[in-house]
Amino acid sequence: MKAELLCPALLGLLFTVGCGSSSMKTSNPNPACTPSIKPSFAYVLIGAGPGNGSISSYTVNSCDGSLTPTSQGTIATGADPADMVVDPLGRFVYVANVVSNAEDDATISMYTIDPSSGALAPTAPATVHTGFFPQGIGIDPSGKFVYTANSDDNTVSMFAINQSTGVLTPTTPLAVVAGQSPVAVTVHPSGKFAYAINRVGGTISIYNIDSATGLLTPTAPATIPAGDSFDLTFDPAGKFAYVPDGDSNGVSEYTVDSATGILTPTAQGFVATGNETTSVAVDPSGKFAYVVNRRDNTVSAFNIDPNTGDLILIASIATEQQPWRVTVDAAGKFVYVGNEASNAVSIFSINADGSLKAGGAAPAGGSAFAVGLVSPAMAGQTAASRRFQAAAEPTEARLR
Repeated sequence: MKAELLCPALLGLLFTVGCGSSSMKTSNPNPACTPSIKPSFAYVLIGAGPGNGSISSYTVNSCDGSLTPTSQGTIATGADPADMVVDPLGRFVYVANVVSNAEDDATISMYTIDPSSGALAPTAPATVHTGFFPQGIGIDPSGKFVYTANSDDNTVSMFAINQSTGVLTPTTPLAVVAGQSPVAVTVHPSGKFAYAINRVGGTISIYNIDSATGLLTPTAPATIPAGDSFDLTFDPAGKFAYVPDGDSNGVSEYTVDSATGILTPTAQGFVATGNETTSVAVDPSGKFAYVVNRRDNTVSAFNIDPNTGDLILIASIATEQQPWRVTVDAAGKFVYVGNEASNAVSIFSINADGSLKAGGAAPAGGSAFAVGLVSPAMAGQTAASRRFQAAAEPTEARLR
């Protein structure tokens, strides 16, 4: 029996696909700022209902965060794109295409990134088959492995990334069993553990990652209880995990066991955020978290208690209509929110206290679902994740 269609971007609404001709420009909050010579890029996944979607690409103004369409504008994806990830090293982009029914295994579209123009080029081959109805896709912090959460066959598919071409090669075996209707998969910042969010039944499946092959093996215990969620997010140090709960209108908070990967609720355990919580992002400093409240059309800013991981509300700010995913840039300066109903990306700058300042919106040319970013700061962030791993693991037990 086909699983219930869960992604809002796939609700059958048809949107016009194509890149807007211009961004909604914002005033420079720092007149003395000189834009970076090295370009940064933003990629916005456009859902198209039944049929092909696209990715709209932009250059990012490093002073005010505004988005300007690249000369390429848009590039097509496969049928019914559901989720997108950008390689942590800024080389490749991967899109999970759910296809139209449970009788066809779906695909991942693969692209290389031109570091000068930001243009995307399909790899050869351009797609690889994955499981049935992949609603989520994740990538490990070293850029070696990709995983999809396949909601119709209750599995997680596993792939190794060719470091030269970006092409994905399925592992052997092809997949590992998850819970019922997994809709998202996230890799821990250490690269040691992977987590699948199982929407039906409200659980999280936890896996150890083989650093050489990318293969996943269940931990003990293999699952923990969770709420009604589409996502899981870690702080950069990998100490805390946050799971948005759309039914309970808030975020579940966990501490992470660095040895086993098991999640344990914090003392606070849960924080109310807003109506229909869908997504959480943490800034690179690990001080602030940003939470999307879909039905309120807001994003809420929180302080993160450095000792407990508990979230403390700062303030909420309006987005465009029906926000879904939130992303923080690698420099920790800007927040971007994809809005499905208004076909736009909301842009915010981050104040010193973690609150957000509205910076306008960029037309997306269709239902803006996920936003991926590539910037020069990503190289430093990747190096930081390697330092985290080296410090966290005993030498004799090091996995990478």
